[in-house]
Amino acid sequence: MKDYIKDTLKYYDNNIESYKDLWLNDFSKNYNFEIPDIFLSYLSNNSHILDLGCGTGRDSKYFIDKGYEVTSIDGSIEMCKVAENLLNRKVDQINFLDMNYNNEFDGVFACASLLHLSNEDLILVLKKISNALKSNGILYTCFKYGESTRIDNGRFYNDMNEEKFLELIKNIENLKIIKTWITEQYKSDTKFLNYIIKNNKNIDF
Repeated sequence: MKDYIKDTLKYYDNNIESYKDLWLNDFSKNYNFEIPDIFLSYLSNNSHILDLGCGTGRDSKYFIDKGYEVTSIDGSIEMCKVAENLLNRKVDQINFLDMNYNNEFDGVFACASLLHLSNEDLILVLKKISNALKSNGILYTCFKYGESTRIDNGRFYNDMNEEKFLELIKNIENLKIIKTWITEQYKSDTKFLNYIIKNNKNIDF
């Protein structure tokens, strides 16, 4: 595993209690599920969702409670433990670069998770996501708005603006952006660049 990924995961492992307080102890105060609902609006009711970087399991629980089939993974072992406790099911600890799914999911929900990957690794993971998605499958992902790469309290961040992300995603021919919008993080001045992306791969039978 690359050092910058190790350091980022170590941060989350070491700060798990603060994330439990933020996302599990009072859902309604910190999160209104508007973005998961936008993602779900592109999926049918029987869809299978991969929650990629599920964290505490907050969104996985929301999807499961709505009747969706959900597979949840995270790179942080401590996040996996918390999510397993919330969901009462197995959550696999998987480094995104080690994913090996093929044509399994109708949707991939990657909320504030791909933003911790370098450009080179992000392209690789986007290709893996395309492989994991069925034809016409939907990816949601988001990045902090900007254009720099930086370290924040040990975590690696790859900030994105529209032009930078377009340059990256053109390396994956099957992924097509269908919705872009900007949000602010929980009444702060931190802006996020959000994407709904469709997988247009053709499958030969």
